[in-house]
Amino acid sequence: MSALPNTVLISADNEGLAALLRQSRERFLASFADVAEGNCRFRPDEGCWSVLDCVEHIATAETLMVGLLNTSRRPRQAGAPNREQIFLERMGSRERKVESPESGRPSGRFASLADARKQFETARAGAIRFTQEKKEDLRATEVTHPHPLVGNVSAYEMVIILAKHAERHALQIEEIKKALSVHGVG
Repeated sequence: MSALPNTVLISADNEGLAALLRQSRERFLASFADVAEGNCRFRPDEGCWSVLDCVEHIATAETLMVGLLNTSRRPRQAGAPNREQIFLERMGSRERKVESPESGRPSGRFASLADARKQFETARAGAIRFTQEKKEDLRATEVTHPHPLVGNVSAYEMVIILAKHAERHALQIEEIKKALSVHGVG
């Protein structure tokens, strides 16, 4: 009997994560594909984000999280909770509003929706590449998630968070687009 890890199962797990990221990418990009540059800054109400704000937030958050996956992983703490299913089920929902940490809040980093989209696509490509190139079990390492509510997560959980976070904001963009049509914008 071999003491080596089963790389076939690990590769399948990692390819499943890559598929989740690709599916989420398409869902997120489709959510704002029909938003004109002239309408992307519309905020439905005071304190609400615009479509550009949402895309900026996701592009910024993903860039940070992919950077953590590539530079800050450490062995997973013994007895750390497995929250994969919770993240899969709840992270993409808009039922509970969660305030972004300061570093992820929109601040006008991008001159256009196209620029924000490009940064998102670059970060997401990095996340997909990460899952495809790593041959080890992503459940065996962890990083500290930049949002204080989440804390330490396995690298596997971080990838789930990346995918579902974008889906959550795709739903927010759909809400903003409804407000655009109600206000006669667009």
